[in-house]
Amino acid sequence: MILDFFGRAICHQLDERSLYASGLALSVCARDTGIYIGIFSTLLYLHIFKRKTKLTIPTIKISFLLLLFMVPMMIDGLGSYTHLFQSNNVRRLISGICFGFVLPYFLYPLYLGRALAYSSVPVIQKKKDIWVPILCSSILGGLFYFGLLPYYFLNSLIIFTVIVWFSLCASFLIPFIRQTYFRGVLSILLSLFFLSSLSLLHAWLVQYL
Repeated sequence: MILDFFGRAICHQLDERSLYASGLALSVCARDTGIYIGIFSTLLYLHIFKRKTKLTIPTIKISFLLLLFMVPMMIDGLGSYTHLFQSNNVRRLISGICFGFVLPYFLYPLYLGRALAYSSVPVIQKKKDIWVPILCSSILGGLFYFGLLPYYFLNSLIIFTVIVWFSLCASFLIPFIRQTYFRGVLSILLSLFFLSSLSLLHAWLVQYL
């Protein structure tokens, strides 16, 4: 299925490390689910409330605070993969959310292309600029963990966010294209090509190695 195909591009897809909805495992693991829940929540907030503002990345003080949110996933991931301790899906989901919601604060202002513009303001100015995405992420995390919405809705939301995030990152590879529409279309195509290549490579490695 197409959702599993794109999920395989970024995830090992181990059932025991994945969340379930409608009795089916999602296309990415609990940790990746958390990461993209966080990315989705912050991107949605910034795009609704900040897209028309001249933004720059967070201040040094706020950046340090945001980086602290990324530490739990690093510790949990490192400890899990080195077998120092046993993790679980709750911890993977929460630490993934903490990691993921931070990322758009740094990339979204650059994506808008106004990060160095005169009179730019930091992307985080008020407490709600952090707490609203955290609240949104927490609500979504609960919906995903308890499988309270249909499988295809939850799974599609995550894979949609994966494609959007990779498209945003791909846009930095083509800064010479100034026309917004063509840059967006090409970014999506590059994202789909890259994810498809990773998925096929993953499938080949699993089959032959």
